[in-house]
Amino acid sequence: MEIGKINNLKVIDITDKGVYLDGGEEGHLFVPKRELQEKPSVGDELEVFVYRNAKREAVASGIIPYAIAGEFDFLTVNEVSSAGALLDWGIAKDLFLPSREQTNRLKVDRSYLVYIYYDEDTRQVIATMNVDKHLGLTQPEYKMNQEVDILVAKENEVGYRVIVDNAHWGIIYHSEIFEKIKYGMRTRGYVKCVREDGRIDVALQKQGYRAVDPISRLILDELRKHDGFLPYNDKTDAQLIYDNFGCSKKNFKKSIGTLYNQRQILIKENGISLVNED
Repeated sequence: MEIGKINNLKVIDITDKGVYLDGGEEGHLFVPKRELQEKPSVGDELEVFVYRNAKREAVASGIIPYAIAGEFDFLTVNEVSSAGALLDWGIAKDLFLPSREQTNRLKVDRSYLVYIYYDEDTRQVIATMNVDKHLGLTQPEYKMNQEVDILVAKENEVGYRVIVDNAHWGIIYHSEIFEKIKYGMRTRGYVKCVREDGRIDVALQKQGYRAVDPISRLILDELRKHDGFLPYNDKTDAQLIYDNFGCSKKNFKKSIGTLYNQRQILIKENGISLVNED
């Protein structure tokens, strides 16, 4: 069993108030009935989050926090004191952010990027704002267009810095963003390349023609819905293309170029038209 993480624990007893789980060396762990997502039977395994209370006793919860040990997230400050801050992470017990782990002055109701981990010295799950020392600890090994999980962390002059797979720094360039993104947003991305410094260039769409196929189908569908003509071509404003097709101008141009070479459409001065399908 891992403290600060999600565990699958076996049900050993059921009462009117909840269930008891086998916590191994930590003993029997009680989960209140109100936290159960389904009605279990003895012998079933339940997915629970395990942490420690103020007495350092293991506690199991049927409620999963916003993030667990080994993950990064933006969490809101509930309280600030000289000892540290208490963060809302989605369960009854707030997450403690010690003063020594803070990098700037905190304000209540503001959200901050933190890394969550189990502190062996205090035997508690705590947070730190020193996120850099928990990133880039291993050499990233990714292939082009490999799908990754990203957390949008901060903006700089060239784009948005993102945390990739809770392990590495990456960046999405402003010139390649065609949708609204904001701090704290979790989404999937696609690896463009891994740089020599170990940082990763990421895109929100797959690279190359493989990513264009769904767009080509959308263009053909829209042409058929609009009597075979659309007032968009390779000279159309990028934002207008994104608003109507949900893709970058670069991918739109690849799509209409492919459709033109396949003799499915004609590209005109005022737009594109469908080749007669009869």
